[in-house]
Amino acid sequence: MNALSLVLQGMVLFLFAVGTGCFIALVKGCLVLRRLARSTARYQGNIILKSPLVLPVSVVVAMPDASRESRELAQRLVELHFGKHELVLVLDGPNDVEFAAWTEEFHLCPSVRGSTGDLKAGRIRGIYESRDPLRLVVVNKEPGGQADALNAGVDVALSPVIGLLDPLCEFEPTILLSLMRPILEDPGRTIAVCGVMPAPDGASGQAGWAGRFGALESLRLWLARSAALAGWNLLVPVPGSWMLVLRDAVVKVGGFNGGPLELFLHLHGHARASGKQYRVAFVPEDVSYARSPRSLADLRRGIWRDEQDIAGAFRHRKSIAGGMRAIGWGLPGIFSIRLVRPLVETAAYPLAAIGWLMGWIDPALAGLVLLSTVGMGIVVSMAAVVLRELVEYHGSDPARLAGLFFAAIPENLGYRQVRNLWLIAGFFQRSDHKKRNRG
Repeated sequence: MNALSLVLQGMVLFLFAVGTGCFIALVKGCLVLRRLARSTARYQGNIILKSPLVLPVSVVVAMPDASRESRELAQRLVELHFGKHELVLVLDGPNDVEFAAWTEEFHLCPSVRGSTGDLKAGRIRGIYESRDPLRLVVVNKEPGGQADALNAGVDVALSPVIGLLDPLCEFEPTILLSLMRPILEDPGRTIAVCGVMPAPDGASGQAGWAGRFGALESLRLWLARSAALAGWNLLVPVPGSWMLVLRDAVVKVGGFNGGPLELFLHLHGHARASGKQYRVAFVPEDVSYARSPRSLADLRRGIWRDEQDIAGAFRHRKSIAGGMRAIGWGLPGIFSIRLVRPLVETAAYPLAAIGWLMGWIDPALAGLVLLSTVGMGIVVSMAAVVLRELVEYHGSDPARLAGLFFAAIPENLGYRQVRNLWLIAGFFQRSDHKKRNRG
Protein backbone atom coordinates (compact mmCIF):
# COMPACT_ATOMS: atom_id res chain seq x y z
CA MET A 1 0.00 0.00 0.00
CA ASN A 2 1.57 3.30 -1.11
CA ALA A 3 1.41 6.73 0.50
CA LEU A 4 -1.26 7.99 -1.91
CA SER A 5 -3.59 5.16 -0.93
CA LEU A 6 -3.13 5.95 2.75
CA VAL A 7 -3.80 9.65 2.17
CA LEU A 8 -6.96 8.94 0.17
CA GLN A 9 -8.19 6.46 2.75
CA GLY A 10 -7.81 9.11 5.44
CA MET A 11 -9.68 11.61 3.26
CA VAL A 12 -12.48 9.11 2.63
CA LEU A 13 -12.86 8.38 6.34
CA PHE A 14 -13.02 12.10 7.12
CA LEU A 15 -15.58 12.76 4.37
CA PHE A 16 -17.76 9.84 5.48
CA ALA A 17 -17.57 11.12 9.07
CA VAL A 18 -18.61 14.63 8.04
CA GLY A 19 -21.46 13.32 5.89
CA THR A 20 -22.68 11.08 8.70
CA GLY A 21 -22.51 14.00 11.12
CA CYS A 22 -24.60 16.13 8.75
CA PHE A 23 -27.20 13.37 8.45
CA ILE A 24 -27.38 12.99 12.24
CA ALA A 25 -27.81 16.76 12.58
CA LEU A 26 -30.71 16.67 10.10
CA VAL A 27 -32.46 13.95 12.08
CA LYS A 28 -31.82 15.81 15.33
CA GLY A 29 -33.26 18.96 13.78
CA CYS A 30 -36.37 17.09 12.68
CA LEU A 31 -36.93 15.76 16.20
CA VAL A 32 -36.40 19.22 17.72
CA LEU A 33 -38.88 20.80 15.31
CA ARG A 34 -41.52 18.14 16.01
CA ARG A 35 -41.05 18.69 19.75
CA LEU A 36 -41.38 22.46 19.31
CA ALA A 37 -44.56 21.97 17.29
CA ARG A 38 -46.10 19.96 20.14
CA SER A 39 -44.90 22.06 23.07
CA THR A 40 -45.00 25.65 21.83
CA ALA A 41 -47.97 27.59 23.15
CA ARG A 42 -50.12 29.30 20.56
CA TYR A 43 -50.85 32.94 21.27
CA GLN A 44 -53.11 35.08 19.19
CA GLY A 45 -51.42 38.20 17.91
CA ASN A 46 -53.89 40.49 19.67
CA ILE A 47 -53.00 38.96 23.05
CA ILE A 48 -49.31 39.72 22.55
CA LEU A 49 -50.10 43.21 21.28
CA LYS A 50 -52.14 44.06 24.38
CA SER A 51 -50.12 42.23 27.04
CA PRO A 52 -48.37 44.53 29.55
CA LEU A 53 -45.62 41.88 29.85
CA VAL A 54 -44.43 42.46 26.28
CA LEU A 55 -41.13 44.35 26.22
CA PRO A 56 -40.57 47.21 23.77
CA VAL A 57 -38.28 46.44 20.82
CA SER A 58 -35.82 48.69 18.99
CA VAL A 59 -35.08 47.28 15.54
CA VAL A 60 -31.54 48.37 14.65
CA VAL A 61 -30.54 48.34 10.98
CA ALA A 62 -27.33 49.64 9.42
CA MET A 63 -27.97 50.81 5.87
CA PRO A 64 -25.12 50.72 3.34
CA ASP A 65 -26.62 53.29 0.96
CA ALA A 66 -29.74 55.20 -0.04
CA SER A 67 -30.75 52.91 -2.88
CA ARG A 68 -34.39 52.23 -3.68
CA GLU A 69 -34.04 48.75 -2.18
CA SER A 70 -32.69 50.16 1.10
CA ARG A 71 -35.46 52.74 1.35
CA GLU A 72 -38.13 50.13 0.59
CA LEU A 73 -36.74 47.94 3.38
CA ALA A 74 -36.91 50.88 5.79
CA GLN A 75 -40.54 51.50 4.82
CA ARG A 76 -41.40 47.86 5.52
CA LEU A 77 -39.70 48.01 8.91
CA VAL A 78 -41.55 51.17 9.88
CA GLU A 79 -44.82 49.35 9.17
CA LEU A 80 -44.12 46.35 11.44
CA HIS A 81 -47.20 45.20 13.35
CA PHE A 82 -46.17 45.48 17.00
CA GLY A 83 -47.44 47.51 19.92
CA LYS A 84 -44.17 48.88 21.30
CA HIS A 85 -41.37 49.20 18.82
CA GLU A 86 -39.17 51.71 17.06
CA LEU A 87 -36.85 51.56 14.07
CA VAL A 88 -33.30 52.83 14.59
CA LEU A 89 -31.82 53.39 11.15
CA VAL A 90 -28.04 53.87 11.13
CA LEU A 91 -26.48 55.60 8.12
CA ASP A 92 -22.78 54.74 8.13
CA GLY A 93 -20.99 57.71 6.56
CA PRO A 94 -23.55 58.77 3.94
CA ASN A 95 -22.60 61.53 1.52
CA ASP A 96 -24.74 64.63 1.11
CA VAL A 97 -26.77 63.16 -1.75
CA GLU A 98 -27.55 59.97 0.17
CA PHE A 99 -28.53 61.80 3.34
CA ALA A 100 -30.75 64.15 1.31
CA ALA A 101 -32.52 61.11 -0.15
CA TRP A 102 -33.22 59.74 3.34
CA THR A 103 -34.35 63.17 4.55
CA GLU A 104 -36.79 63.47 1.67
CA GLU A 105 -38.05 59.91 2.06
CA PHE A 106 -38.96 60.24 5.75
CA HIS A 107 -39.19 64.03 6.25
CA LEU A 108 -36.38 64.05 8.79
CA CYS A 109 -35.72 66.76 11.34
CA PRO A 110 -33.19 67.00 14.22
CA SER A 111 -34.05 65.02 17.36
CA VAL A 112 -33.37 65.79 21.01
CA ARG A 113 -32.46 62.17 21.62
CA GLY A 114 -28.84 61.46 22.56
CA SER A 115 -26.53 58.47 22.73
CA THR A 116 -26.02 56.53 25.95
CA GLY A 117 -22.34 55.86 25.27
CA ASP A 118 -22.69 52.30 26.60
CA LEU A 119 -20.79 50.94 23.60
CA LYS A 120 -17.76 52.17 21.73
CA ALA A 121 -18.76 53.64 18.37
CA GLY A 122 -17.66 56.28 15.89
CA ARG A 123 -18.65 59.93 16.06
CA ILE A 124 -22.32 60.61 15.45
CA ARG A 125 -22.97 63.53 13.12
CA GLY A 126 -26.60 63.87 14.10
CA ILE A 127 -29.75 62.10 15.27
CA TYR A 128 -33.02 62.69 13.46
CA GLU A 129 -36.70 61.80 13.68
CA SER A 130 -39.52 61.99 11.19
CA ARG A 131 -42.03 64.83 11.10
CA ASP A 132 -44.58 62.18 10.20
CA PRO A 133 -46.14 60.00 12.94
CA LEU A 134 -43.53 57.28 12.52
CA ARG A 135 -41.60 55.45 15.23
CA LEU A 136 -38.34 56.10 13.46
CA VAL A 137 -34.93 57.37 14.59
CA VAL A 138 -32.16 57.97 12.05
CA VAL A 139 -28.51 58.09 13.13
CA ASN A 140 -26.04 59.81 10.78
CA LYS A 141 -22.51 58.81 11.77
CA GLU A 142 -18.96 58.82 10.50
CA PRO A 143 -18.06 55.73 8.44
CA GLY A 144 -16.81 52.88 10.57
CA GLY A 145 -18.16 49.59 9.23
CA GLN A 146 -20.89 47.17 10.17
CA ALA A 147 -20.01 46.57 13.82
CA ASP A 148 -19.46 50.26 14.54
CA ALA A 149 -22.81 51.17 12.98
CA LEU A 150 -24.67 48.53 14.98
CA ASN A 151 -23.02 49.70 18.20
CA ALA A 152 -24.10 53.26 17.46
CA GLY A 153 -27.65 52.06 16.87
CA VAL A 154 -27.75 50.16 20.16
CA ASP A 155 -26.38 53.26 21.93
CA VAL A 156 -29.28 55.34 20.62
CA ALA A 157 -31.97 52.67 21.10
CA LEU A 158 -34.22 53.08 24.16
CA SER A 159 -35.89 49.66 24.29
CA PRO A 160 -34.72 46.75 26.47
CA VAL A 161 -34.86 44.39 23.47
CA ILE A 162 -32.86 44.89 20.28
CA GLY A 163 -34.15 43.54 16.97
CA LEU A 164 -31.70 42.55 14.21
CA LEU A 165 -32.23 41.10 10.76
CA ASP A 166 -30.64 39.94 7.56
CA PRO A 167 -31.88 42.64 5.16
CA LEU A 168 -31.85 40.14 2.29
CA CYS A 169 -34.72 38.18 3.80
CA GLU A 170 -38.47 38.08 3.30
CA PHE A 171 -40.78 38.59 6.28
CA GLU A 172 -44.34 39.48 7.27
CA PRO A 173 -45.20 42.63 9.27
CA THR A 174 -46.22 40.43 12.23
CA ILE A 175 -42.78 38.86 12.67
CA LEU A 176 -42.04 40.57 16.00
CA LEU A 177 -45.15 38.95 17.48
CA SER A 178 -43.74 35.50 16.66
CA LEU A 179 -40.25 36.30 17.92
CA MET A 180 -41.49 37.71 21.23
CA ARG A 181 -43.22 34.47 22.28
CA PRO A 182 -40.13 32.67 23.68
CA ILE A 183 -39.27 35.70 25.83
CA LEU A 184 -42.80 35.71 27.26
CA GLU A 185 -42.66 31.96 27.95
CA ASP A 186 -39.27 31.99 29.72
CA PRO A 187 -38.15 35.56 30.48
CA GLY A 188 -35.68 34.49 33.15
CA ARG A 189 -33.44 32.34 30.94
CA THR A 190 -33.97 33.68 27.42
CA ILE A 191 -31.21 36.10 26.39
CA ALA A 192 -31.85 35.98 22.65
CA VAL A 193 -34.22 34.63 20.02
CA CYS A 194 -33.46 33.63 16.45
CA GLY A 195 -36.15 32.94 13.88
CA VAL A 196 -35.85 31.53 10.37
CA MET A 197 -37.77 29.13 8.18
CA PRO A 198 -37.29 27.57 4.74
CA ALA A 199 -38.75 29.35 1.75
CA PRO A 200 -42.46 28.55 1.29
CA ASP A 201 -43.67 26.19 -1.40
CA GLY A 202 -43.35 27.60 -4.88
CA ALA A 203 -40.70 30.18 -4.05
CA SER A 204 -37.94 28.04 -5.56
CA GLY A 205 -39.77 26.61 -8.55
CA GLN A 206 -39.78 29.85 -10.53
CA ALA A 207 -35.98 30.22 -10.47
CA GLY A 208 -34.99 26.96 -12.19
CA TRP A 209 -32.05 24.95 -10.95
CA ALA A 210 -30.62 27.85 -8.97
CA GLY A 211 -33.86 28.08 -7.02
CA ARG A 212 -33.96 24.33 -6.38
CA PHE A 213 -30.35 24.25 -5.20
CA GLY A 214 -31.03 27.27 -3.00
CA ALA A 215 -34.09 25.54 -1.53
CA LEU A 216 -32.02 22.46 -0.66
CA GLU A 217 -29.39 24.68 0.96
CA SER A 218 -32.11 26.45 2.94
CA LEU A 219 -33.58 23.14 4.15
CA ARG A 220 -30.21 21.88 5.34
CA LEU A 221 -29.51 25.12 7.20
CA TRP A 222 -32.97 25.10 8.80
CA LEU A 223 -32.79 21.51 10.00
CA ALA A 224 -29.10 21.18 10.90
CA ARG A 225 -27.55 24.57 11.63
CA SER A 226 -30.70 26.06 13.16
CA ALA A 227 -33.01 23.43 14.68
CA ALA A 228 -30.37 20.86 15.63
CA LEU A 229 -28.03 23.43 17.19
CA ALA A 230 -31.03 24.95 18.99
CA GLY A 231 -31.74 21.52 20.46
CA TRP A 232 -28.23 21.54 21.93
CA ASN A 233 -28.54 25.24 22.91
CA LEU A 234 -25.78 26.18 20.46
CA LEU A 235 -27.95 28.29 18.14
CA VAL A 236 -26.38 31.00 15.98
CA PRO A 237 -28.07 32.93 13.13
CA VAL A 238 -28.05 31.75 9.52
CA PRO A 239 -28.85 33.68 6.32
CA GLY A 240 -32.43 34.91 6.29
CA SER A 241 -32.72 35.21 10.08
CA TRP A 242 -34.46 37.73 12.31
CA MET A 243 -33.18 38.06 15.87
CA LEU A 244 -34.14 39.57 19.21
CA VAL A 245 -31.43 40.17 21.83
CA LEU A 246 -31.69 41.68 25.30
CA ARG A 247 -29.98 45.07 25.22
CA ASP A 248 -28.32 44.48 28.59
CA ALA A 249 -26.78 41.28 27.22
CA VAL A 250 -25.38 43.14 24.22
CA VAL A 251 -23.83 45.80 26.45
CA LYS A 252 -22.46 43.20 28.87
CA VAL A 253 -20.41 41.49 26.14
CA GLY A 254 -19.12 44.81 24.79
CA GLY A 255 -21.36 45.09 21.75
CA PHE A 256 -20.53 44.12 18.20
CA ASN A 257 -17.09 43.21 16.87
CA GLY A 258 -18.57 41.92 13.64
CA GLY A 259 -22.06 40.91 12.56
CA PRO A 260 -24.88 39.12 14.39
CA LEU A 261 -23.11 35.75 14.14
CA GLU A 262 -20.15 37.00 16.18
CA LEU A 263 -22.51 38.67 18.65
CA PHE A 264 -24.34 35.38 19.28
CA LEU A 265 -21.01 33.61 19.80
CA HIS A 266 -20.12 36.28 22.37
CA LEU A 267 -23.47 35.81 24.11
CA HIS A 268 -23.04 32.04 24.29
CA GLY A 269 -19.44 32.25 25.47
CA HIS A 270 -20.18 34.85 28.15
CA ALA A 271 -23.25 32.97 29.43
CA ARG A 272 -21.34 29.67 29.55
CA ALA A 273 -18.48 31.30 31.44
CA SER A 274 -20.90 32.73 34.02
CA GLY A 275 -22.28 29.27 34.78
CA LYS A 276 -25.87 30.53 34.80
CA GLN A 277 -28.77 28.79 33.11
CA TYR A 278 -29.63 30.47 29.82
CA ARG A 279 -31.09 29.74 26.43
CA VAL A 280 -31.06 31.15 22.93
CA ALA A 281 -34.53 30.29 21.66
CA PHE A 282 -35.44 29.22 18.14
CA VAL A 283 -38.64 30.13 16.29
CA PRO A 284 -39.04 27.93 13.18
CA GLU A 285 -42.30 29.21 11.68
CA ASP A 286 -44.17 32.44 10.91
CA VAL A 287 -40.84 34.25 10.74
CA SER A 288 -38.41 35.16 7.94
CA TYR A 289 -36.66 33.26 5.19
CA ALA A 290 -33.80 33.89 2.79
CA ARG A 291 -34.76 35.13 -0.64
CA SER A 292 -34.80 32.47 -3.30
CA PRO A 293 -31.87 32.92 -5.71
CA ARG A 294 -32.88 33.70 -9.27
CA SER A 295 -29.54 32.75 -10.80
CA LEU A 296 -26.30 30.98 -9.99
CA ALA A 297 -24.77 34.41 -9.40
CA ASP A 298 -27.36 35.08 -6.67
CA LEU A 299 -26.62 31.66 -5.20
CA ARG A 300 -22.88 32.36 -5.17
CA ARG A 301 -23.34 35.76 -3.50
CA GLY A 302 -25.50 34.22 -0.77
CA ILE A 303 -22.96 31.48 -0.08
CA TRP A 304 -20.12 34.01 0.00
CA ARG A 305 -21.97 36.23 2.48
CA ASP A 306 -22.52 33.34 4.85
CA GLU A 307 -18.97 32.06 4.42
CA GLN A 308 -17.46 35.49 5.09
CA ASP A 309 -19.47 35.79 8.31
CA ILE A 310 -18.08 32.42 9.43
CA ALA A 311 -14.57 33.45 8.37
CA GLY A 312 -14.90 36.69 10.35
CA ALA A 313 -15.88 34.75 13.46
CA PHE A 314 -12.89 32.44 12.96
CA ARG A 315 -10.46 35.35 12.53
CA HIS A 316 -11.82 37.11 15.62
CA ARG A 317 -12.05 33.93 17.71
CA LYS A 318 -9.49 35.18 20.25
CA SER A 319 -11.65 38.21 21.05
CA ILE A 320 -14.81 36.09 21.46
CA ALA A 321 -15.65 34.85 24.94
CA GLY A 322 -14.76 31.17 24.93
CA GLY A 323 -12.92 31.41 21.60
CA MET A 324 -13.47 28.45 19.29
CA ARG A 325 -15.34 26.75 22.14
CA ALA A 326 -17.86 29.58 22.53
CA ILE A 327 -20.61 27.14 21.53
CA GLY A 328 -18.74 23.99 22.51
CA TRP A 329 -18.11 21.78 19.50
CA GLY A 330 -20.54 23.82 17.38
CA LEU A 331 -18.11 26.33 15.88
CA PRO A 332 -15.39 23.74 15.13
CA GLY A 333 -18.12 21.64 13.52
CA ILE A 334 -19.30 24.52 11.32
CA PHE A 335 -15.68 25.30 10.43
CA SER A 336 -15.05 21.67 9.46
CA ILE A 337 -18.13 21.49 7.25
CA ARG A 338 -17.74 24.88 5.60
CA LEU A 339 -13.97 24.94 4.99
CA VAL A 340 -12.12 21.74 5.86
CA ARG A 341 -14.55 19.46 4.00
CA PRO A 342 -14.48 21.51 0.76
CA LEU A 343 -10.67 21.64 0.88
CA VAL A 344 -10.33 17.89 1.46
CA GLU A 345 -12.96 17.03 -1.13
CA THR A 346 -11.51 19.34 -3.78
CA ALA A 347 -8.07 17.78 -3.26
CA ALA A 348 -9.43 14.21 -3.23
CA TYR A 349 -10.92 14.37 -6.74
CA PRO A 350 -7.68 14.98 -8.70
CA LEU A 351 -5.65 12.70 -6.41
CA ALA A 352 -8.11 9.84 -6.95
CA ALA A 353 -8.30 10.46 -10.71
CA ILE A 354 -4.52 10.60 -11.17
CA GLY A 355 -3.94 7.63 -8.88
CA TRP A 356 -6.50 5.52 -10.74
CA LEU A 357 -5.23 6.45 -14.22
CA MET A 358 -1.63 5.79 -13.24
CA GLY A 359 -2.51 2.51 -11.53
CA TRP A 360 -1.27 3.70 -8.14
CA ILE A 361 -4.54 3.02 -6.30
CA ASP A 362 -7.23 0.39 -6.44
CA PRO A 363 -10.29 1.44 -8.53
CA ALA A 364 -12.46 0.61 -5.51
CA LEU A 365 -10.75 3.38 -3.55
CA ALA A 366 -11.54 5.87 -6.31
CA GLY A 367 -15.14 4.69 -6.10
CA LEU A 368 -15.14 5.27 -2.35
CA VAL A 369 -14.04 8.86 -2.96
CA LEU A 370 -17.14 9.41 -5.11
CA LEU A 371 -19.34 7.59 -2.62
CA SER A 372 -18.08 9.69 0.32
CA THR A 373 -18.67 12.94 -1.57
CA VAL A 374 -21.32 12.70 -4.27
CA GLY A 375 -23.13 9.75 -2.70
CA MET A 376 -23.23 11.19 0.81
CA GLY A 377 -24.28 14.58 -0.57
CA ILE A 378 -27.24 13.07 -2.43
CA VAL A 379 -28.34 11.16 0.67
CA VAL A 380 -28.11 14.25 2.90
CA SER A 381 -30.05 16.50 0.50
CA MET A 382 -32.75 13.90 -0.16
CA ALA A 383 -33.06 13.30 3.58
CA ALA A 384 -33.56 17.03 4.15
CA VAL A 385 -36.54 17.03 1.76
CA VAL A 386 -38.12 13.98 3.42
CA LEU A 387 -37.51 15.22 6.98
CA ARG A 388 -39.10 18.57 6.15
CA GLU A 389 -42.30 16.72 5.30
CA LEU A 390 -42.10 14.74 8.55
CA VAL A 391 -41.82 18.00 10.47
CA GLU A 392 -44.81 19.72 8.95
CA TYR A 393 -46.83 17.75 6.46
CA HIS A 394 -49.11 20.21 4.72
CA GLY A 395 -50.11 18.49 1.52
CA SER A 396 -47.15 19.56 -0.60
CA ASP A 397 -47.54 19.46 -4.35
CA PRO A 398 -46.22 15.98 -5.34
CA ALA A 399 -44.60 17.28 -8.53
CA ARG A 400 -42.79 20.09 -6.69
CA LEU A 401 -41.72 17.73 -3.91
CA ALA A 402 -40.40 15.16 -6.39
CA GLY A 403 -38.58 17.87 -8.32
CA LEU A 404 -36.84 19.06 -5.17
CA PHE A 405 -36.08 15.49 -4.05
CA PHE A 406 -34.45 14.48 -7.33
CA ALA A 407 -32.68 17.84 -7.67
CA ALA A 408 -30.28 16.39 -5.10
CA ILE A 409 -28.72 14.32 -7.91
CA PRO A 410 -27.61 17.15 -10.24
CA GLU A 411 -26.84 19.25 -7.17
CA ASN A 412 -24.07 16.81 -6.29
CA LEU A 413 -22.94 16.06 -9.84
CA GLY A 414 -21.37 19.36 -10.84
CA TYR A 415 -22.85 22.09 -8.67
CA ARG A 416 -21.43 20.61 -5.45
CA GLN A 417 -17.91 20.76 -6.85
CA VAL A 418 -18.35 24.39 -7.94
CA ARG A 419 -19.90 25.23 -4.56
CA ASN A 420 -16.80 23.83 -2.85
CA LEU A 421 -14.70 26.39 -4.73
CA TRP A 422 -17.14 29.16 -3.74
CA LEU A 423 -16.88 28.15 -0.09
CA ILE A 424 -13.08 28.16 -0.18
CA ALA A 425 -12.91 31.50 -2.00
CA GLY A 426 -15.53 33.05 0.27
CA PHE A 427 -13.65 32.06 3.40
CA PHE A 428 -10.34 33.56 2.31
CA GLN A 429 -11.70 36.66 0.58
CA ARG A 430 -11.90 39.68 2.85
CA SER A 431 -15.37 41.20 2.89
CA ASP A 432 -16.02 44.83 1.97
CA HIS A 433 -17.56 46.13 5.19
CA LYS A 434 -18.98 49.21 3.54
CA LYS A 435 -20.88 47.12 1.00
CA ARG A 436 -21.89 44.55 3.58
CA ASN A 437 -22.84 47.05 6.26
CA ARG A 438 -26.16 45.67 7.39
CA GLY A 439 -28.26 44.99 10.47
